Parts: sequence; structure tokens; C-alpha cells
Amino acid sequence: MNAVEQATRGGRDWTQALAGSGSAIHLGGDSVSVQALLARGRAGWQAHAAVRFPALRGIGDFDMLALLLAAIVDRRPALLCAADATPPAACDGAIGAALEARAADAADERAPASGESERGPSGLAVQSSGTLGTPKTIWHDPRDVLATAALVMQRLGLGADDRVLITVPLHHMYGLGAALIPALLAGAQVHLLPKANLLSFNGALRAATPTWVYSTPHLLRTLVQRKRDPLSPSCSLVLAGDGIPEPLRAQAQQVFARVFDLYGSSELGVIAISGANQPQALDPLDGVRAFPAEAGAGQARLVVRHPHAATHIAHAGAAVALSQAWDTGDIAIFRDQGRFAIQGRADLSLNRAGKLLVLADLERAIMAWPGVELAVAIALDEDTAAGKAIAVVIQPSSPALSLDTLKQHAASTLPVFARPDRYALAAELPRLGSGKPDRNTITKDYRHG
Repeated sequence: MNAVEQATRGGRDWTQALAGSGSAIHLGGDSVSVQALLARGRAGWQAHAAVRFPALRGIGDFDMLALLLAAIVDRRPALLCAADATPPAACDGAIGAALEARAADAADERAPASGESERGPSGLAVQSSGTLGTPKTIWHDPRDVLATAALVMQRLGLGADDRVLITVPLHHMYGLGAALIPALLAGAQVHLLPKANLLSFNGALRAATPTWVYSTPHLLRTLVQRKRDPLSPSCSLVLAGDGIPEPLRAQAQQVFARVFDLYGSSELGVIAISGANQPQALDPLDGVRAFPAEAGAGQARLVVRHPHAATHIAHAGAAVALSQAWDTGDIAIFRDQGRFAIQGRADLSLNRAGKLLVLADLERAIMAWPGVELAVAIALDEDTAAGKAIAVVIQPSSPALSLDTLKQHAASTLPVFARPDRYALAAELPRLGSGKPDRNTITKDYRHG
């Protein structure tokens, strides 16, 4: 019986299954086994032994990946963040990017003396994407990250014969806990594309001939605009992200045999996965309970109890324990057998003419219009007869798109209460490292006209 079978039957710790993985990881034309990476990572940590809680800045090469895997298997505290991120004060060093420690000298990198106070909880920490504000620092027990990854592996049916192409960053829970670790637990061949663009994405699809692809709506949109022919009948797509319009989803289903929607968060990891080509029926992972904040409501804020959630969270202050019932801040429609569909953020919704308008719904509707590549809706600091005024900032896919055309589309496709009061066209909208729109910057730039 191998380590994966033992962990599956025991239902406990998947650490040895990861350490004994038969996967090889392919990156930049080279490939390295998990065992070789673990050996490299352990040697690397010896060189950074003085740093107690370092930030791993950008997991984009084998050296950084080796440190990450060794940290998970050996349960060494570390924070994962983007290469250009500013680590929080809890970190006493930084590895990666320029490979420089934050401290000016080795004395500042020392381990705390006996009795010295801890700077934060122990474990593997990630930073939230900061879509709506300052990023939060979130601590996970590596054993919980592995346990959730095992549930993903089992739900998707990943196996040793699979070839998994990962086009998303590994410092987020999507890339790490939903893509990389499940593939490694399965013993699959893993192909990493840390800086994906259309050219490299197309090249990886040809070279790796993947059976599974992990992507985001932003990268997928660039692909399907130019590729309409189906890939291999065995190639499936896992998709996570905000505001996936129906036309994009339909195009994805022309290219990929099966499309699975995945829903999760930095605090909980993966929460639910849809059936193939069934985006409106997210099915919670085994042991995960999803329910409305108002008992019996058909549409309400989504609350989740997750057996492998984060342990602590810090946001502009000390770390606090995560509550057992986590309010995700998302509005969901609840369906039979515990399934649900996400409508959008509760703090990105408002009352208009007595009706609830979820801005994500409005954005999806507008992104279905011809000539619209990306749309971000924001509430303005002014009132109308229907309620708060709404502006929509649009990145067009066609130079022919005009404000008059947008108003015509709104009049013919949107109910009166949902029609924007103002439009703005932008050649390129700012994005976060995750590929999501940078709503903070967009709101600041366009809220006042």
C-alpha cells in the first residue's frame, strides 16, 4: 500500500503522501522529481536557518518551489506572497526576488531567545489578494492544506496518468491548494507556467498535452478569442474567479471537454466544485457545510463551516483565531442537496428601486455585450431616484465600442433599475497579481467622474 492509499484509508495526515509523491514538476524546459525538490528545499532552509518566519516572495522557479514543498512537509513557518509584495511586520526576513533578507544584518535574523514573545501563529501563511482592500495575512496548518487538497484530488478524480497544466500563481490558495498539491498527491505530471500569457499558454497546451488545465477568466479570455477548435477530448478545465460571463463559459466549453467551476477563499481554501459544465451547482467538498446566514433563505450571505479552515487571520492588527462559521461575504442562491451558486459580493451590492442589485450580476450581463472585454461596476457618491448612482468602467475588445452603443445595449437587455447612470471606457483596466480587476484603484479613479 502506497502513502496515498494509506492516507486515504486512514483519513488523517497526507504529509507522507506528498513526500512520497511520484510526480515530476516541469518548469522552463526542465523537470525535477518531488523527492529531489524536497532535498533541495531542506538544504535551502539550512542556509536560512536564522530566519524564523520568512516571506517566500514569488514561487516562480525550482529553488523557491523546493523551499515551499519542504516548508509544507516539515511544517516550517513561512509566508507566501507575490514577488513584488511588501511582507507584513510578522516576517523577519524575505527569500526570493532579490534573495535578500529584510534585516540589515544577521543579528536581526536570529531565532527568538527562550521566553521571547512570538510574532504570530505558526504555520503556512498566505496573503489575501486585496481585491477590496489591504491584504490580510492568513495562517493555515499545513496538514489542513493537504487534507483539503486530498478532497480536491478525490472530487476531480486526479490520477498518476494525468498531466496537469497550472497557469495560476502558486502563492495563492487557488494555485497551491486547488492545483499544485492535489496534482502532487495524485502523482500526476505537473507543468507550471508562472508567467502565463497567450503565447506561452498556447505553447504549453501543445507541448504538455495536458489532461487538466487550471486557469482564470482573464487568461482564458485571451485564449478562446483566438482558439475555437476543441482540444483533446480528455482535456478538462478548472476555472475560478469573479464574474465569468456566459459567452466566455460557452466558448470555454467549445475548447475544453469539461469545465469545472471551483469556489474557495484564502481563509478556507477550496469550498466547493461544480459538476462538469454545471456552473450554477457548486457542490461542497466532503465535510464542508455551506448555509445561508438567514436560516431558510433562498438567497442570502453564504456562511461556511470547513473542517480544514485557516487557524488565524490578521488584518491591520494582531492575529485572531478564525471563527468556526465563516461568513464569506458572498451572496449565494441556495439549491437542493446543499448546492449553491454565487451571485457576487455582499459589499458590492445595493438597493435600487426596492430591488437588490448585485454588481457582479450587472458586470456579467455587460460582459456579454459585443465589444466588451471587461466591466467593473462601482457605486458613486451621488443619489438618483432609484438609489445610489452606478458607473461602469469598461475595457473594450473592439475600438468601435462607444458610449451610445453601451446605452443602447442597456436599454434592450437590462431592467430599468439595473441600468448604469454613467459609463467610462478604459484602454486597460488595472489588475492585481491574481489577474482580478484592482477595484480599489478603479473606484478611486472613477468614483468622482
